[in-house]
Amino acid sequence: MNNIDKLTLKALLAALMRLEEPLPDDLQNQLKEISKTWPPDVDKLDALTEIYPPLEDEYLEARSILQNDGERFRSSGVQTVNETVNETVVLSDEKLINLALQIFSSEDSVNSLNQAYTESSPIGQFLFQLRRQTSLMAKDSQNIPEEELWVWQDPVVWASLERGLKQAQAGKGRYLGDFSQYADLEIDD
Repeated sequence: MNNIDKLTLKALLAALMRLEEPLPDDLQNQLKEISKTWPPDVDKLDALTEIYPPLEDEYLEARSILQNDGERFRSSGVQTVNETVNETVVLSDEKLINLALQIFSSEDSVNSLNQAYTESSPIGQFLFQLRRQTSLMAKDSQNIPEEELWVWQDPVVWASLERGLKQAQAGKGRYLGDFSQYADLEIDD
């Protein structure tokens, strides 16, 4: 598998992890069909994302970040994740293809991928690392304050925070009132 195919595959996996709803049935069926002729049809995945705008948006964002990271890391040799957060998990081409086959051929790729993401297996760690790497929150992952490391280490917390930030950015929040009256409240630890 060449580097472009790996980039496409990783970007699509990252995009699927960020979707909040399952893929439309026709798109899921097309994904299943592509997975039957794997790996020669990796190039069809890019075109497939154009069918469903939420997937296309996430895919293009993830692909852009992965491309920029690839160029930056080729020239600098810098890792994407602070060493204290987690060591880098690398999947062989065969394991990456097998993961994609499993996810794309399932009845609900979004749900299957999100289940794999929260597992403590090497696949789950790889997916968590991929999600962090392609997140807009990861722009300055080299300087994570010690008190925030737990967010970077817990896939469930990371996904929740990322989802909340996206909702806020889209204006999908509501004002809950002024909490300043609680600012001086003593809290027992």
